Amino acid sequence: MARGEWESTTRLIEQAAEILAAENPMTIRQLFYRLVSIAVIDNSRADYQRVSSLLTKARNDGRVDFDHIVDRSRPEYMPYVFDDAAEYARVISAGYRKDYWAMQPWKVEIWCEKDSIIGSIEDLTNELGVTVRVGRGFLSTTKAHELAEFIKDSDKLMSVFYLGDHDPSGRNIESDLYDRIHKYGATFTIKRLAIHASDIAKFKLPPLRVKATDSRATGFLRRYSNKCVELDALPPNELRRRIEQAVKSMRDDRLWSRAIRVEKVELNSIKEFAAQWPS
Repeated sequence: MARGEWESTTRLIEQAAEILAAENPMTIRQLFYRLVSIAVIDNSRADYQRVSSLLTKARNDGRVDFDHIVDRSRPEYMPYVFDDAAEYARVISAGYRKDYWAMQPWKVEIWCEKDSIIGSIEDLTNELGVTVRVGRGFLSTTKAHELAEFIKDSDKLMSVFYLGDHDPSGRNIESDLYDRIHKYGATFTIKRLAIHASDIAKFKLPPLRVKATDSRATGFLRRYSNKCVELDALPPNELRRRIEQAVKSMRDDRLWSRAIRVEKVELNSIKEFAAQWPS
């Protein structure tokens, strides 16, 4: 217990640290929902702010690893520059990675309603070599047309796995983006990985009430119930498990292994070239 700290505060930090040790990386919001699901705190703005404040304290005093909490909501846009050509050669040789999907019959992507969970899945999606697109709500006409043209220009079949809230808007966004992109002549498949109505009971997620003022509420209530839940509430380990299982189900492992072998040969050639570059 930290000096001058309430016992309840210490216990909450310890429980948060235990969850983070097992399920990192997580956002503060994902951690908050995990604590709510095990009945440690209430699903309230006050408790969310309390968790956020205590995790700042716990990271600063060393009880929680900074790397266990991620925040990708504030992107940085930096120029891609180097000190000299030799540094560029070294960076390229260290960072080269073959597109393993180039040999696959399918092109697979993850489309996400919000960017709040990106930090918790980014390492996995990078490992799997798949693009993640964040919609941030309903697609604009410009973006819908761009995606349609991108899909039509590809020589592969496109399979999209979707991540979104289980609420009237979240469900409607998924169907809306499919209909609008398809209207522009693009053909692709889309499958929701999260979040589902059944996840509420299965993972003891804190449900929210559907707002009666929501124009899409009637159709949602007719099909589901008066309970909705945010994507952030699903345990990160479960979210990552679903993504990994779905993506791997679409790939030919024989072709995947072949791409890795080719990559090793190409990487050795790049390293040999970089080593000869004058400093």
